[in-house]
Amino acid sequence: MSKKNYGNAVMSMHSNSLFIKFLARTLPPLLAVALLLMLFFGYTTQNDIQKEIDTDVDIYATSISRILDDLMWNYQTEELVSALGTISSNPAMQGAQLFDQDGKSFLTYGVQPADDSALRIVEKDIYKRLPDGSRIDIGKLEIYYSYANAEKQFHHYITDQAIRFVLSILIFSIAGIYAYHTTIGTPLKKLLHAIRATEGTDEWTQASWESNDEIGEVIAAHNSLIRHISQKEAALADSQQRYRQLFDNALVGIYQVRSDGTIKEANKTVAEILGYPSVQEMSGENIKWHYVDLTDREQLWAELNSKGEVSNFQTQLLRKDSSKIWVEMSGRLNPDCSFNGVIQDVTAQVEARKAFEERDELHRAFFEENKAVMLLHDPLDSSIQFVNPAACQYYGYSNEELTSMTIRDLDCMSDKEVFEELKKATMEHRNYFKHYHTLKDGTKRHVEVFTGPVSMANRQLHYSIVHDVTEKRRLEAKLERMATRDQLTGAYNRHAFFQIARDEIVRTQRFGHSMAVLMFDLDHFKRVNDTYGHAVGDEVLRTFALRCRADLRQSDIFARLGGEEFAAILVETDEIRAMEVAERIRAIAADNPIPTESAKLTVTVSIGVASLQENDTVAGILKRADAGLYKAKESGRNSVVKA
Repeated sequence: MSKKNYGNAVMSMHSNSLFIKFLARTLPPLLAVALLLMLFFGYTTQNDIQKEIDTDVDIYATSISRILDDLMWNYQTEELVSALGTISSNPAMQGAQLFDQDGKSFLTYGVQPADDSALRIVEKDIYKRLPDGSRIDIGKLEIYYSYANAEKQFHHYITDQAIRFVLSILIFSIAGIYAYHTTIGTPLKKLLHAIRATEGTDEWTQASWESNDEIGEVIAAHNSLIRHISQKEAALADSQQRYRQLFDNALVGIYQVRSDGTIKEANKTVAEILGYPSVQEMSGENIKWHYVDLTDREQLWAELNSKGEVSNFQTQLLRKDSSKIWVEMSGRLNPDCSFNGVIQDVTAQVEARKAFEERDELHRAFFEENKAVMLLHDPLDSSIQFVNPAACQYYGYSNEELTSMTIRDLDCMSDKEVFEELKKATMEHRNYFKHYHTLKDGTKRHVEVFTGPVSMANRQLHYSIVHDVTEKRRLEAKLERMATRDQLTGAYNRHAFFQIARDEIVRTQRFGHSMAVLMFDLDHFKRVNDTYGHAVGDEVLRTFALRCRADLRQSDIFARLGGEEFAAILVETDEIRAMEVAERIRAIAADNPIPTESAKLTVTVSIGVASLQENDTVAGILKRADAGLYKAKESGRNSVVKA
């Protein structure tokens, strides 16, 4: 903007008085608001005065009626007149009238309704209360009053408010004129003087005014504009120079091409990308001949013509030496149909992406085509994210069903069992976990799960390979049973019994609990074998063992030590309770013949009982139980003896 135009613009804005505009816009609404407030408060005040008069008259009528009842009862006329004369104490009360019990007026005082129809009336019954609580009506009192005094007060109030309002407007106007001239008028005059001086001398002139208000900020901005205008012109030239340097030295290629493909302008990075020694040698070249596929150029210009811009458009170009590179273009279409764009060599990124896609395809093929059951799940919520076809085939669910489930939906172990398995795997330094999974058809299978972390798109997942080991577990259980159980009776064998006994003694002594051991021996069992054969003898041993196991608790340990000799460990059991258990087993054997294919045989049992002592061992407690068994046999068999 020239100095002359700047001066004309500012002075035209000051052609009308700001103060007159301010008064014209503020006084009318101010007057209206003040008038409404006067009317509102006047109406409120008048109502308050009238309500106060109503209350005073009613209170007076109530109190005077309590005096008049005795006077009327005793026909004291002069005292009644004196009593009614007290209404003159309130200027609002104009008169009164007394009526007898038949409603006839017999005494009046002051102005009556017949004299002034605007009078208001308050009525009160006059009665005598007898000692028995009954009431005798004597007459009625009417008091006549008016609001004339309230209206006088209201007129005085309106007059006072009008005077105050006029004085307020006058004071406001005087203060406004003074404030305008001291805060706005004087600085504006100085600003206009500076502008006129600028227009007349063709030199930028500053206004001599300083203040911390809005006018001061405007004048400060005017002075700042004048001080820095030459600096801005110099900065503009410097900016153009720096832009040129940025254009020439930018690490990305910046160029402008015409619609026919000829290069209009480009920096040296574009020359380096296309393999030219310099920008000058590239000048005038047609870039369309550098496209490996001309349909890419057609697609680029079609997008430019439809959207006016293009972003991250990738294509393959030929360098001057005929080598191929991948580039990425972005830019806008100009009004003259030329194209301003930037270009980057992204050959390395494209090759890296292709390598990543090939590796991803390899991983996908490994995951999906592998015959092993594979799952990817989120450790935060156990949700299954990906599964391979082998997992769908194994569990019987579709891909959509499995990926909508969690690992806990497949695992039929409790949280406590899972925790114990995790702890056990850590203690045993295993790289897999033993779980119990349920298939869709309800079949439960033993599995070993090999799990490890894997990162996918900023997410930490767990990659699990699941092996079905149900048959392996069945064989292990069978081998374990064969190693620890007696094949004839199903009770623990001798080796397992001694191992369990050592562990139980250690546990019992650690916690200070009680424990007992029973030693059994079937009486005259050799006669059964000799008389009926070993098959019947085996049946007797099986039945006796089953009856003992059924009578003992699940926590108790029952074993066959050899031949017809058995033993039992009674955990958490003292000597008295152990004797009761032994006697019960002896009675079961003696009172319940064993059915066999030859006959029902009654086989009694002798039992020795020993309780765990301090610092006891397996050999020690068994030796004492065996001694008790020996005494039971010596005493005639079919008995229980404690050692």
